[in-house]
Amino acid sequence: MCDDDYRPRMSVAQLGKLAAQRLVELRAEGEELHPVVNTTRKLAAHFWGSAWMRHLAQCEAGGLCLAPGRTLLRHGCVLDLRISPGHISARVSADALYEVSLRIAPFDAEQLDVLKAACCGKIDSLVSLLEGKVDSAVLRQLCDPETGLLPAPSDWCMRCTCPDWCEPCPHAAAAIYAAGCLIDEDPSLLFTLRCVDPSELMSAPDAAAAVSDFDTAALSSTFCIDLDFE
Repeated sequence: MCDDDYRPRMSVAQLGKLAAQRLVELRAEGEELHPVVNTTRKLAAHFWGSAWMRHLAQCEAGGLCLAPGRTLLRHGCVLDLRISPGHISARVSADALYEVSLRIAPFDAEQLDVLKAACCGKIDSLVSLLEGKVDSAVLRQLCDPETGLLPAPSDWCMRCTCPDWCEPCPHAAAAIYAAGCLIDEDPSLLFTLRCVDPSELMSAPDAAAAVSDFDTAALSSTFCIDLDFE
């Protein structure tokens, strides 16, 4: 556990200014970066992003030190963040530029079977699943803090190049919050992160056929993203 009263060596204004300067310099050097900035109070506006943020609030109420991450995120310190199966990588600017790696323990076969059983016959379409517009009992199962899609604190394996001893360090916490912002924009990233094929949770008897017959153009238009679940 770390002290909730996080006091960086620099003011938050200085941290934000330095982060902006680093972003410009790194891009001038040819770096391809995907910064995440969110200054809104709730940090998320859609179902899965909001569920992620509520889950983090519950983790924080349980003693996990996450508040410093919100501060860094809101001041533009997450210069790069990428989500891949079971992994979040980030570059976070603070007094120095730190590399963050967050790995999440995958579901075992039994856990995945529980999710599939809870969803069986209750999800009409991929869009409804990604929008969180499905049966309330299904949503409770998918958002269960112990067995659902949202990773529990024990699921995380965190590494950062900073010298901070607490877990999560402020930079890892910033990456966790930033991941929630990306999931809010593109909820398919939550399924990518948890290595779960959403088609396996759909109601159609032949999930693969349901996905191939689905209007992917409409889905991409809904979320302004390209999705390929093959």
